[in-house]
Amino acid sequence: MSKLPKFTSKQKEADYWMKNDTAAFWDTFEDIKEPIEVIPNLIVEIKARHERAKAISIRLYPSQLRVAKAIAKKNHIPYQTILRNLIDQGLSHLAPERVSK
Repeated sequence: MSKLPKFTSKQKEADYWMKNDTAAFWDTFEDIKEPIEVIPNLIVEIKARHERAKAISIRLYPSQLRVAKAIAKKNHIPYQTILRNLIDQGLSHLAPERVSK
C-alpha cells in the first residue's frame, strides 16, 4: 500500500488523480457518510454516456462517407463516431435548449 500524497490545492489533487490509479491507495480512503452533491448538468452527462445508441439507416453521398472515413483514420477513431459527433454538434447548434439526449 502506498502513502497518500499531500496536496497544496484541489487542482493539484485533481491533476494527480487524473494521472494515477486509486487502487494503490484504496485502504487509506475514508468512507463517506453524507450524500455527495452533484450538479444537475453532470447527472445528465453521466446518464447520456450510459444511454444505449439506437441503430438507424442514413443515406450519405459516397464523397461524404469518404471524407468522414479520412477524418476518422487521421484521428484514429471509427468513422461512425465522427458522424455521431457532427450530428450532435449540429443538433446542439440548432436546438441548444433541447431536452437531454
